Amino acid sequence: MVYTDLHYFGALSYYLELARHEQIVFDGRTNFSKMSFKNRMVIATAQGPLHLTIPIVGGRDQKTPMNEVRIAYDSPWSAQHFKAIYINYKRAPYFEYYVDSLKALYENEHVYLNDFLVATQKWTKEQLKAKWLIEIANEQTSSNMENKWVDASKPNNFHTTSNTFQYQQVFDNSTGFIQNVCIIDALFAMGGKQLLSMLS
Repeated sequence: MVYTDLHYFGALSYYLELARHEQIVFDGRTNFSKMSFKNRMVIATAQGPLHLTIPIVGGRDQKTPMNEVRIAYDSPWSAQHFKAIYINYKRAPYFEYYVDSLKALYENEHVYLNDFLVATQKWTKEQLKAKWLIEIANEQTSSNMENKWVDASKPNNFHTTSNTFQYQQVFDNSTGFIQNVCIIDALFAMGGKQLLSMLS
């Protein structure tokens, strides 16, 4: 069992840790922190890494508990994020297998950030056909949160993680391999079955 924070899909290093456990308990009540993967992910593009950020009501400097953070919809962020993913991964070998369900995920407007993050975690687990159990911390499990695992990778240093594996990325020829970007990069490149075997 591992206790950890919810991430927006999450970097490869995050899933390398999650895959080591049979049960994952997400802390949905920790305070929101800016410049974290709680509302940001990094994809690989022909110009290099691209940060995609979910806007939140009240701005990024707040210390609101995560289960109270609301997503801001005054800009079409979900359509923009899906478009960025589509443009940059449409040539990936396995993208066509996942694009329809991913589009449906982005079309579902969640009020709370936590709810959307849980949806991304469940979607990823389903595509990987992973066996781990997903749980959200409650009063009974929160006492174990002092042992919470926190991924050392942050949006400003994600590429410094060196313990992840390499695979063929869409823009390898122009950018070289970009280390430790979000899990969907590897999913679209390798497919769920092969990716899960690499994570395990």
